[in-house]
Amino acid sequence: MRFPPRKSTRPTLHLTALIDIVFLLLIFFLLASNFVEQQGVGIQVPEAASRDNELLPDIVIDIDREGRVFFNGLTVDDHGLYEMLVRRLGGTAAGKVAIEADRQVQYETVMRVIDVAKLAGTQNFLLVTRPAAAGARDVLQPNAAGNIKGN
Repeated sequence: MRFPPRKSTRPTLHLTALIDIVFLLLIFFLLASNFVEQQGVGIQVPEAASRDNELLPDIVIDIDREGRVFFNGLTVDDHGLYEMLVRRLGGTAAGKVAIEADRQVQYETVMRVIDVAKLAGTQNFLLVTRPAAAGARDVLQPNAAGNIKGN
């Protein structure tokens, strides 16, 4: 008994359905993801030619152009900053505190904030800067004696 030969069918891939699913997944992940955003204090940080590749800080303290100090977006005085830092650090000095000060702020204000943070128990500080222009690294290169020569 002879059976008629079978037609071999090649499997086909419907690209339209595949592309639809990929775009749906893309839209889902874009809508479901959280984007990291800076807090709402407008600060222009100074430039620096050298940068440390540090991990993200545990606490960020902002100082705006007028010298106002912000902790988690709230304006605080020295006593309020001290209380919030003590509460946030929980008696440990292991947390990293980033100070993000405007480039126009007085040095005295930055030092006052560092002093309050030290009194609260903080030992690790980061001063936030932005990358310097490309030519700034060339100006700060050490000479043969190891001294850094400026303009």
